[in-house]
Amino acid sequence: MTLTADRNNPEGTAGGPEDRRWWNRRAFDRRENTDSALMIGALSIVCFWTPGFGVALGILALGAALWADRSPILSGPPAPRADAFLAYGAGALGIILGIGFLTIVLPNW
Repeated sequence: MTLTADRNNPEGTAGGPEDRRWWNRRAFDRRENTDSALMIGALSIVCFWTPGFGVALGILALGAALWADRSPILSGPPAPRADAFLAYGAGALGIILGIGFLTIVLPNW
């Protein structure tokens, strides 16, 4: 028995997009990817005080937001502009806060 996303079909024989295996779970939709970018950006804001981790997460969030906005591989309509703006803004703010924290802390190490 395999684990699937479709609980009505525990055998896993449908094979459609609703029937994704647990090891092959990824965002197929532009809106899902924009939500992921927003979550990573929010995490970069929260983790700005960890040396370099907040900056890395912010860069990852910006990359994910660009991917969600411009990728020809993803399906579905683009995410609402407000969601995309929040994803870009959260990533940029995480980078700014992380670099600001590093400039304050590094001279004192």
